[in-house]
Amino acid sequence: MEEKNKKEDEDLETIKKQAEEYLNGWKRAKADYLNLKKDMEAQSKELKEWMSKIFLLPLLEIMDSFDRAGTLDPGIEGIKKQFEDFLKNSKVEAMKAVGEKFDPLKHEAIESIGGGLSAQAGEPEIIAEEIQKGYLIGEEILRPAKVKVYK
Repeated sequence: MEEKNKKEDEDLETIKKQAEEYLNGWKRAKADYLNLKKDMEAQSKELKEWMSKIFLLPLLEIMDSFDRAGTLDPGIEGIKKQFEDFLKNSKVEAMKAVGEKFDPLKHEAIESIGGGLSAQAGEPEIIAEEIQKGYLIGEEILRPAKVKVYK
């Protein structure tokens, strides 16, 4: 009888170890799944942001055309306003450039102007003129501004 109890105890112990192994394996699989799910969500978010940037860049060219046109017919001005509202709702906004200190992360210098001590020369490294607007999407640069900078 004692031998039977010993055998049952050994079997029970084996079953407990096996159950613990299965439980640990399940916990690892669940953790792996949750990590994979989190990674996939992050990649999906990143892809959406990248796709929206690709979509928005050509629209900035249309805004440039409106800006170059100057005074617009009231109907065309309404269309420009719709584009501006769309960009604003997409969290895209124009950067201020003229009078700002040149920042190579935000600005692309097209030309250096001024120099010497003339009355028209501005402070060095300050943006004198904006050739093409730069835009931000949130805090990130969507397109740098093309500018002329005082020497």
